Amino acid sequence: MYLKKVEIAGFKSFANKTTLEFLPAGNFNDAGTRGITAIVGPNGSGKSNVSDAIKWAMGEQSMKTLRGKKTEDVIFAGSGTKSRLSSAHVSLCFDNSDKRIPVEFSEVEITRKVFRSGESEYLINGSRTRLLDVTDLLARAGIGRESYCVINQGMSDAFLNSTPAERRIVLEDAAGVKQYQIKKERALRKLDSTRENMERVGGLIKEIEPHLKMLKRQAEKAQQGKEIAEKLKEKQTRLFSFLWHQFQFDREQFSKEKETLGASMMNMQRKVDEMNDELNQESGKAQDSSAQQALEKKRDQIKQQLNEVEREIIISEGRAVIEKEKLANQKVMEIIPVDLKYVQEKLKNIREAQERLIGQVEKAEKIEDLQEIKEAARAIQQQLHDLYEESGQGEVAVKKDNSKEVDEIQKRIEDFENKKKNALVKEEQLRKELEKTEKEINVEAQRIMQSRKRFFELEKEARVKQEQLNVLKDQFNEAKIKLARVEVREEDLTNEIREALKCEADALKHDGEEIDQQQLEKEIGRLKVQTEQIGGIDPMIVEEYNETNTRFDFLTQELKDLADALVSLESIIKEMDQRISVEFEKAFEEINKEFMKYFRIIFDGGTAHLTKVKIKTRKNKEVEEEGAEIEPENQEEESDKREEIGIEVFACPPGKKIASLSMLSGGERSLTALALLFSIISHNPPPFAILDEVESALDEANSRRFGKILQDLSDTTQFVAITHNRETMRQASLLYGVTMNEDGISKLLSVRLDQVSQSGKIIAN
Repeated sequence: MYLKKVEIAGFKSFANKTTLEFLPAGNFNDAGTRGITAIVGPNGSGKSNVSDAIKWAMGEQSMKTLRGKKTEDVIFAGSGTKSRLSSAHVSLCFDNSDKRIPVEFSEVEITRKVFRSGESEYLINGSRTRLLDVTDLLARAGIGRESYCVINQGMSDAFLNSTPAERRIVLEDAAGVKQYQIKKERALRKLDSTRENMERVGGLIKEIEPHLKMLKRQAEKAQQGKEIAEKLKEKQTRLFSFLWHQFQFDREQFSKEKETLGASMMNMQRKVDEMNDELNQESGKAQDSSAQQALEKKRDQIKQQLNEVEREIIISEGRAVIEKEKLANQKVMEIIPVDLKYVQEKLKNIREAQERLIGQVEKAEKIEDLQEIKEAARAIQQQLHDLYEESGQGEVAVKKDNSKEVDEIQKRIEDFENKKKNALVKEEQLRKELEKTEKEINVEAQRIMQSRKRFFELEKEARVKQEQLNVLKDQFNEAKIKLARVEVREEDLTNEIREALKCEADALKHDGEEIDQQQLEKEIGRLKVQTEQIGGIDPMIVEEYNETNTRFDFLTQELKDLADALVSLESIIKEMDQRISVEFEKAFEEINKEFMKYFRIIFDGGTAHLTKVKIKTRKNKEVEEEGAEIEPENQEEESDKREEIGIEVFACPPGKKIASLSMLSGGERSLTALALLFSIISHNPPPFAILDEVESALDEANSRRFGKILQDLSDTTQFVAITHNRETMRQASLLYGVTMNEDGISKLLSVRLDQVSQSGKIIAN
């Protein structure tokens, strides 16, 4: 297993996506080729951000270790030419051909992402996972954020300044017991949690037990009531099923009866309506005497006309007789007195004749005209003579000319005779018409009499039909009342079923068995009384008792399980302690030997060793949630003290007598720390190690020793050295140069030194 490549995007100064590919450990192509990669560059170029990115991707939570204050400090903050980014991610790609990481993949990629919103996520081969899973996976492979596979500047020296307990932790990591420690710590946390749970469960059992006894008594009473209620329900079900079935049967019968009566009633109503229509028609005909009245009126008019004609005949006959008498009494001569009036009349006639004579004289032109004038004058003279004669007599007999009057009388007599004749003809016509009208009146009277007879017959028949209809209506209404009574009782029964049986009436089934309704009702009443005597117990009390009893049994079993778990956890802790102790003792001896070896190589002599000491410390109780990303800052301390094993370091360069590490110079401390670092790496070679300027304090001679040791260890460990040291660069097979332009973004340049000739030119493969 080795670190194949690192992919950085948006992390600190690496704004652009940057990929670093590394050489594996060991000899692959040439004896001079080793798995050492050097990353170089001027101060401030961002090369140390590579080691920060690797630690961050492995789950490092301390922002102080990552040289920041808050989470978003690891995201590129922007520059004069590039705006800030919203997220950052780092991916570590491991070659897992040897299955050192316990997963079924030959290549494992661990990715960590963070966003400015505060959200973050971990991915293993693209699948989201928890920080805890990443930590476990890396711990099983012998690497992690707490191991010494990433060593930055000053971190090696810090080992010498750490407490004995902290040094022991480093050696435990080197011993490969980290996974056992994790299991032990989890077991310890579970042990404490189990004890707390046992206390809580015990308290709950004590709290539940008296309440459970009371519930048991009530539940037994409720059970008795339940049995009675079941009997009551069974008998009510039988009764209600029978009644419901009976009501359904009655309702069906009454419905059929109602429908039959309704149909008969409608047919009878139709017949009555038809008869009433016919009766109305006959009533109209019987009461309709307008034709008779018209005929009688016509008869009266004929009679009146006949009377007028008869009167006219009589009058015409009378007037004709009178006119005939007038005709018989007509005179030929008439004696009239010669009085003044008579004389004046005669003189008037004479004067008029004189005037006519004068007119003739004036107009006369011929002799013939004179003859006429003479005759006219003699006539006037004669008239004067006659008047003179008549005036002396006193009266005169004058021949009367009455032909005109006779003609008029004769004409009137003929008119009266004609009127009479016409009147007689008309009388004959009127008498015939009167006779015809009388016959028509008799016919109409006979028709009216027949209509009235038919009307009375229909009226009698209609009364019979109406009585039959009324009987049907009464029967129909009675059927409706019966049906309504059944429906009301059915509705009451339905409500009673819902209240008593908590179900719908349709759900009840009747087996057809006859029952003694009165006896069953008595039994139901008796059971109801028993139910009332038991009292109103909450029906949920049995359920509550069962739930409480189940909870009591569960808590009792849980207490037993917790006790068993407590024993199991204590066994696991004891087993982990034994494994840790055995592995630690073995690792301690070997690391102590290697420490002496590398100390003498680096110092060219001297002595150094590790010793175990007993210390009393307070146990820190960490509150760690699975999947959490940020460790709690405030940790709760327990008052109890426990005795632990710590590690003290003794180092004495050649030619000196040193009693403690504080007496060493700065260079000596760095060399001692490197000797201890190499001894740890030599004992349990990690798959890879990131060295961030750990040799910066070494002189040229010690740098050569450091390079030689690094080359020897590179057969088993892949090294990535961030350095300014030329000797370290000389040992590297792959060189990455980090530079930063004015835009504030770190960029990479890479060269494989095995492809560079002595003249400095790159040799093509």
